[in-house]
Amino acid sequence: MRIRLFDPAANPRFDDLPWSIPLARWDHPRLVDLPAGLHRNVVRFVEYDGQFYALKELPLRLARREFRLLRTMNEGGLPVVAAVALVDRRGDDSAVLITRFLHDAVPFRHVFRERTDLDVVEVLIESMATLLARLHTAGFYWGDCSLSNALFRRDDAHLTGYALDTETGELHEQISDGQRSADLDGAIVNIAGGLADLAAAGELPDGLDPFEVAPRVGEAYTAIWNELHGESTYDAAAPADLTRRLARLHDLGFGVREAVITQSDEPGLFVFRPAEITDGHHRSELHRLTGILARENQARRLLEHIERHRAATEDRLGRIVPLELAAHQWLSEVFDPVIASVPPGAVSILERPQLLLDVLEVHGEAAAPTDDLLRTADRVIADVIARRRTVEAR
Repeated sequence: MRIRLFDPAANPRFDDLPWSIPLARWDHPRLVDLPAGLHRNVVRFVEYDGQFYALKELPLRLARREFRLLRTMNEGGLPVVAAVALVDRRGDDSAVLITRFLHDAVPFRHVFRERTDLDVVEVLIESMATLLARLHTAGFYWGDCSLSNALFRRDDAHLTGYALDTETGELHEQISDGQRSADLDGAIVNIAGGLADLAAAGELPDGLDPFEVAPRVGEAYTAIWNELHGESTYDAAAPADLTRRLARLHDLGFGVREAVITQSDEPGLFVFRPAEITDGHHRSELHRLTGILARENQARRLLEHIERHRAATEDRLGRIVPLELAAHQWLSEVFDPVIASVPPGAVSILERPQLLLDVLEVHGEAAAPTDDLLRTADRVIADVIARRRTVEAR
């Protein structure tokens, strides 16, 4: 037996598990039951010090290939699960790929059951289309995009999608239009099939047709891709169209690191085309200002709260407050007090950015007196913990 372990200082060694036995036959105290989608391979979950890991058994060649692929994608910050180890030389031609379980991530079936506060169909369309566009922009051809091969995390009023099974994927310098088209066509077919399975089980909203919903993922993807990579014209004397284009990219969570501008055949007009796209526009800005790590839509909302806090401070002081100073004040007056009010036993199960957004949504104001905000936080924290325990008890 051999364990290829990434970052041994941060991950368990996994050397206490019965690797000589096929995964399906394991009976071990570290095994736990967690929400899982449909898999073509045997998948089990284990726990080490409160962190969960997914173990997937598959043929050696595929396991080695997926481990290398995931590590490359992890280093590039792409929305995929994190590979932490590969176990081979088990006495047969199989291997086990170990990935870190995404905290608060659920399969699509559980999204319909648990996220009754969201328009699940609409956010699922947006999430899958955005996920595929992000992966394609990075040069990744998935080859097996489906609802079952993705996990979803709450991201404010949205869902962030992550690629789960990537054993059929290929990472290229740049993906071709033919590869994109094939990946998208396959995704639409697979998504329709996944929704049809839910409909057969009576878990889709009444009147929802899977074969009408799935093509909308393709339409949403095309709109996002054109926004990211398409050409647009603007008037040099009044470049409002270009400003709006950049604002739309930021709203999607992307920035433009490099662009190509050429003169149009029409006098006074120029053609703008993004040449290098950056992912996580709001995440990067929030982290720069505060050090907080958040998902994209969470970061966008928190930045809006910082701006409102800044405006209230400027009104109170009668002078301009630099954004960096306003962010520091917001941390000390809003974020830190709310997070400090979380009971010690609940710190590991509550996600800080989303918790603050929930508190601020209930409270209704980002620049409220700290005492009032903390009373709201106590109520919201108690409610979130109660709902979490209800879900876990199902």
